[in-house]
Amino acid sequence: MASWPARIRWLTGLSVAAVVAVNAAGIWGIAMARRGVEDQSSRVFRLEVSARARAIESVMAATRADLAFLAGSPAFFTLETALESSDPREARWRRLGAEGAVLLFLRGHPEIRHLAVRSSRQARLVQAGRRGGVPVLWKSSEEAPPVEGGVIAQLPFQSEPGAAGAPGSMSRLEAQIDPADLMMRGRSAGDVSRLCELTDAEGRPLAAETPPRGAAGAAPVAPAGGPAAEAGAAEHAVASIRAEGWSAPAPWKLTCSQSRGTLAGLLEPMAQRYRMTLAVNLAVMLLTLLLGFFAIQQVSRRERLEARAREESRVREVERQLFHSERLSTVGRLAAGMAHEINNPLEGMSNYLSLARASLSRGEPAAAERQMARVAEGLDRAASVVRQALQHSDPARAPLSPLDLNDTLMQSVEFVRARREFAAIRFQLDLSQPAPMVRGSQVLLGQLFLNLILNACEAQPDGGEVRIDTRPQDGAVVLEIADRGPGIPPEALARIFEPFFSTKESTGLGLSVCHAIVRQHEGEIQVENRPGGGALFRLRFPPAP
Repeated sequence: MASWPARIRWLTGLSVAAVVAVNAAGIWGIAMARRGVEDQSSRVFRLEVSARARAIESVMAATRADLAFLAGSPAFFTLETALESSDPREARWRRLGAEGAVLLFLRGHPEIRHLAVRSSRQARLVQAGRRGGVPVLWKSSEEAPPVEGGVIAQLPFQSEPGAAGAPGSMSRLEAQIDPADLMMRGRSAGDVSRLCELTDAEGRPLAAETPPRGAAGAAPVAPAGGPAAEAGAAEHAVASIRAEGWSAPAPWKLTCSQSRGTLAGLLEPMAQRYRMTLAVNLAVMLLTLLLGFFAIQQVSRRERLEARAREESRVREVERQLFHSERLSTVGRLAAGMAHEINNPLEGMSNYLSLARASLSRGEPAAAERQMARVAEGLDRAASVVRQALQHSDPARAPLSPLDLNDTLMQSVEFVRARREFAAIRFQLDLSQPAPMVRGSQVLLGQLFLNLILNACEAQPDGGEVRIDTRPQDGAVVLEIADRGPGIPPEALARIFEPFFSTKESTGLGLSVCHAIVRQHEGEIQVENRPGGGALFRLRFPPAP
């Protein structure tokens, strides 16, 4: 080759380079095609899992709707009354109608494994289940066998049409669905290459598919020349399922996996066709295309990098502005909250100082001393607000200790009674005896009770009634504060504890602070409109050990 003319050597080298480039381009094309097929298969796999999740979701939504329709069936309206009546024919006729409706529903909904009608006293009036896949009735005194991983939906209904609001008039329809049956919805027959698992929002498994016997030995094998690591690799897809109204927390998740090895057999014929095509292509043309593609790719890459750099610079500037705005907003919230919380004890202190001055002018030092003690309590309450604001910089929680709930509540009531603008308010107290003990902070609970009582009084500027009672109930201590004001608009009930949300001209922070204090004491707070007008706040605290 050294004796060849320079021109021949140059052409030979160019030809060899062209052949190498053509083969490199062919291998690159095969690799890109393989990746494209795998990406397309992954997209199809995710779409199939999503479609399967939508099928399960559709079945659950339809079942829930049919259960609601069944709960409104006239067959259940007077069932409880008829079964308790002395007329056996009426009771038998009503029971037969209810049992027929339950069995007919089970026949049309194979995913339901157990269906029961419970009375307002939670007694089983009618219940049915499945034996061998066939709907059968169960005795009311017999407990149906539980379904492993089953989830329950309860739909209350009015057992007596004319007794709305009567105690004990609400019965319920209780259905148990089998998640394993739901898993079969949308699955292709004979498909053993993928396995799925259904879990709830907390990650607890509800149902899972197991590989059929012998499926492990039939696992796909990587083709000759293919990457062995990909043959055993697994691909996963997750789809969310809306499942509101069932005992398992929503949303549920459907997680499926399949082996990548099943794609290898599809790629080998395509690789053969590529190799045959490469032999008849012109080397120079492919080399030119490859060089042109490379140049275009570099230009495009440079443009993308420049655009990305400009975008990142703009995003960093926006983030800096947002962080600055967030800091200002946080300072404003803290200042507004402290001003709101300190204003209440300051008003009470002003009233007690006025009363103490009047007592001293009348020559009643004992009364003045009691009122000055209340002023000291107001100072302690304001100081506690400042201390709690400083606790935001310390992750340690405020210390909690056993205390008398009635005593803390009475201090707040006396604090409000001393205000002249609430002289027309009548306080009705019904406190449990012996006094319930809870574990908490007296300062924080006093702040909580003071806010709620002040809200109840301010809702009745022309005078009215504030009812306060405490009682033990279901292993907890319950406190209720009710007024006879205008109540709370129904559209505001769901947002009443949100920060800066108010139904009156205020900062909207009082009830948000109350909610935070209750949660800090591991309690619950609820609000509802009182029958006859007014609002009722119900608080539940765990008792002190």
